[in-house]
Amino acid sequence: MQKDRFKLIIRIIFTAALAFIVTDLFARAGGAGGDFGDGGDGGDILYLVYIVIRILIELPYPLNIITAGIIAGGFIIVSIYTKRTVKQKTIFNQLPTGEPVNRVKGFDKFIRNNPDFDEESFKNNVKTAFLEIQDAWQNQDLSRVRKFISDGVYQRFNTQFKMMKLLQQTNKIGNIRIKNIYIDKVESDGLYDIVHTAVHASISDHFISRLDSSLNSGGNEEFVEYWSFLKKRGKNRKDIYNSDSCPNCGSPLPENMGEVSRCESCGTLTNSGEYDWVLSEITQADDYISAHPKLAKSENLTEKIRKIINENDDFAVQLVEDKASNGYLQILTAMAFKDPSIMRRFVSDKVFNDIKIDETGLITAYNRIYLNDVFLVGVSEESNKNVLHVAVKSSYQRIEVDNNNKIRKIDGAVVSRTEVVFMSRDKNAADSKGSLYAHSCPSCGAPVENSLSINCAYCGSIMNSTSTEWIITDLMSLHSYNEWRSSNKSDMSYSVDTGLIDKLYDVRDFAFNNVMLVIAADGVYADDEKKFAEDLAEKWGYSVEKLQPFFAMAQNSQLVIRMPDDLKKQKKIFKLMKKAAESDQNISNEEQKLLDYIRNEYGLGDSDAA
Repeated sequence: MQKDRFKLIIRIIFTAALAFIVTDLFARAGGAGGDFGDGGDGGDILYLVYIVIRILIELPYPLNIITAGIIAGGFIIVSIYTKRTVKQKTIFNQLPTGEPVNRVKGFDKFIRNNPDFDEESFKNNVKTAFLEIQDAWQNQDLSRVRKFISDGVYQRFNTQFKMMKLLQQTNKIGNIRIKNIYIDKVESDGLYDIVHTAVHASISDHFISRLDSSLNSGGNEEFVEYWSFLKKRGKNRKDIYNSDSCPNCGSPLPENMGEVSRCESCGTLTNSGEYDWVLSEITQADDYISAHPKLAKSENLTEKIRKIINENDDFAVQLVEDKASNGYLQILTAMAFKDPSIMRRFVSDKVFNDIKIDETGLITAYNRIYLNDVFLVGVSEESNKNVLHVAVKSSYQRIEVDNNNKIRKIDGAVVSRTEVVFMSRDKNAADSKGSLYAHSCPSCGAPVENSLSINCAYCGSIMNSTSTEWIITDLMSLHSYNEWRSSNKSDMSYSVDTGLIDKLYDVRDFAFNNVMLVIAADGVYADDEKKFAEDLAEKWGYSVEKLQPFFAMAQNSQLVIRMPDDLKKQKKIFKLMKKAAESDQNISNEEQKLLDYIRNEYGLGDSDAA
């Protein structure tokens, strides 16, 4: 009898424990859905009641009371812990504060290959790059910093300068204070090393448009950005940050470097990574932290990279990503200026014909066009070509400008989107003597102008040929790419689930971001609105202290609309945005315009989204 009773107790406790485990798993998978009315603890409580009733009926007194109390107490403890854990697992609580360099992932291997690496010297170069680039930005002149930034980074800034001139914008910067610089991660990429560096700074930032004051914004901002620097492994460093001489021949470098960072005496490209650390990417903190598939590429791509390097020893994923970002921005520039010659040389005939730029009509400028992140998501093979699929995540606001310099905002706010660029090159490509992305012929190295002709004026070679250069052979929306990927799995030798692009973002994070954006839409951050945001942050487990820079970004109109793909979640987020706008008992015209834009942009409908 005692033995049977003991077995019964064990069976019931095991069943209850299993219930706890299942509850925990569903809570983790569902994230914070319950906060949006997706469910809650109702089913769990009913199951707990069922277990307790069984215990009270099947076990004798007082064992039934003791056992029921233990299980109920355990359930409560697990539930509280689970909710707390779910709340804490949010991207906004994961901004790192910096580890000692000897604890940084990948550093041990890196220092074995680079025994002469000096951390303080490297950080000083990062500081120099950061400060000089801020000055170059506000003066819209990259000549001083061209020698240590990649072609892709150059094109990011240069594209924005062109758009700012269209919109008659200036950006005045002051009170720059670098609070911390630290190395966050080190990667090996082919024959190159990449050091990802966090820059924590504060700045006074004022955007002013002489064309239309509604484009003005700015204020004091505190932020973290991740600056990635690339250098070829095993090459002795030659300082290009504190010298105006060619690192190869010692001749003075040109004062006004433009598209190409080249020594006029010996033809050396100073920003090739052969001589010193080169800034190859700038990533916003939330994009850097949110899943970032590229952070796992060194493990997942090792075999494939080795194979491509054996075919072409100049290969590195970061370099191809740099070309992808460069080409992508030049495509946008060609579309904005109605000038297809800007992009012709580095896109395939198919892409050129698919884009079909209308050379008539009004110019479409981009207000605040940023590339948030650029990263490899897939590799496939096509006949004798390697094809790299590079996701380009951008934020922008399109502005239509008429002949009288009157503007119309196509987008009600800065929005975010991701597209996938296919970069193709022959497996046994010839050595390139130049780069189409830096206005030089890959066959002969001669300078190349924007033109609808794809033949080099000097050597006659076809410039958009995959035999010598990485060429853009396709451009897809993320939705189209996912469909393509599903039906072409057999051709893929490497692939990242594109759902990882915002993996750490759950409904709370999308919602809180957009709530902050709508609250700040009218430029007024009322006490009621601030309390609403702080209460929401506390409810969802955000560290309010860590969110202070986030509040500042909201006030300075520097947030971007973010939405998940799921329509039901979009509607719930929209309802919360509407509730936030009403928190001060008044929806301003600016807030209402933003809500109307989001409703129309995402097809939420009047009845469902209201």
